[in-house]
Amino acid sequence: MDVERRALVSTDMLFLLTDFPVEIFASGSSILIWNRIGKNIYKEHKNIWIGTCRYRHGGRSIFLSKSVYYGTYVFESNSNQMRRFPHDIQIEPVQHLKDFKIFYHVPFQVYCDDPFWVPPFWNEMKDFFKKKNPFWSHAECQLFIARKNNEVVGRIAAIIDSTYCETVGEKIGYFGFFECVQDFECANALLQIAQDWLIAKEMKVMQGPIDGRIDVGCGFLYTGYNSRPSLLSTYSPAYYVTYAEKFGMKKVGDQFLYYIDLTKPIPKKLEEKARQCVASEVQVRPFNRLRTQKELKWWAELFLETFSDHWGYVPVSVEEVKTRFGVKQLRWFVDSRLFLVAEIEGSPIAYIWSTPDYNQIFQKMNGRLGPFQILLFLCKKRQINAGKLHLIGIKKEFRNQNIGSLLNYKILIEMKNRGYIGAEVGWIDEENAAAHTTIAITGATLYKKHRVFEKDITV
Repeated sequence: MDVERRALVSTDMLFLLTDFPVEIFASGSSILIWNRIGKNIYKEHKNIWIGTCRYRHGGRSIFLSKSVYYGTYVFESNSNQMRRFPHDIQIEPVQHLKDFKIFYHVPFQVYCDDPFWVPPFWNEMKDFFKKKNPFWSHAECQLFIARKNNEVVGRIAAIIDSTYCETVGEKIGYFGFFECVQDFECANALLQIAQDWLIAKEMKVMQGPIDGRIDVGCGFLYTGYNSRPSLLSTYSPAYYVTYAEKFGMKKVGDQFLYYIDLTKPIPKKLEEKARQCVASEVQVRPFNRLRTQKELKWWAELFLETFSDHWGYVPVSVEEVKTRFGVKQLRWFVDSRLFLVAEIEGSPIAYIWSTPDYNQIFQKMNGRLGPFQILLFLCKKRQINAGKLHLIGIKKEFRNQNIGSLLNYKILIEMKNRGYIGAEVGWIDEENAAAHTTIAITGATLYKKHRVFEKDITV
């Protein structure tokens, strides 16, 4: 064995790319990897074979790359069924990481001349589609890439969250991660392939765009195209709405984003309500970054409780909640003076999570997060001049007691003290009357709308 290094892998777990002089012999469903010259050219690390080799089976040779991925991503499959559509359009499924890189880069082509688009982080998107993401324990998907005249022109994901279907009592599937050049025939083919996949899975309704979870990405931008999206907000061109409607989709609901002009005085009414709340026993403290795990325990439970009656809510585990909104990295980027906790007798009853609008810097990082980008972030973060109010949650028994106004007031005071000129709030579902009433007290004005569509796909 000093001369021969051996291991077994499944034949459907190979990532094929290039030419190297080491052979793999297949027998049944297993493959014997062996290095004839006695050098250790591969190693196992987190479901990845790192090495270079040749695969010979049935009298033919296929060359493998240095990285042979198996079982790591939810999009990996043996399906190579390509579908052709009119106008020289073909749709192919994403099968492995090489395809997924193409999938990821589609919006770089769509928005190449758009001054407002903010590229998503490669690592963040890649991690979302890893099987170890708790979301995929109750969901499944298929990703597709569109080509026209052999040029990549679009992408789409078809997604089913079985827990959501059980919660609402309907067979609803999603389309998401939609991006397409300005060509309706291409968009039509993408939406059709997603619809067909969902029909094959016995879904009755297709909704979207929803990127798996509503916190990942939700809705096409419907109004407000002339500014950069704030952190955790989606962005899309106006023609996406036209294409969805032309495909026969109808409105499910709108999500609103509000804008607060911090160059103006804070409204007296907000200040008065905040003082009324302070007169009670409510105490406000910053999030304790040094005790992140302990803080996240109560926060995740309170998040599930306070959002249980909101549109799009899915009852998931506390552990899954901790994978959302960048929570895993919370200790490193949370701004504790913008993440406030309201307590009574030391017990959390409400919170507000806001941040600087990091998209002002992220836009310049071009989807990368290497040493240069981290240095850029550290050097530029104090130049940010706007904020974002993401989430506010209040235990049901403590609502209508001005706690929301108190938290909003303290956040806006902090942002004004930093010299911020404005802050975005949301998104807020259009049916959430209580949230709209609370935010109106801050002097916020409606800024943008995002729209989710649906289509009956009953056969």
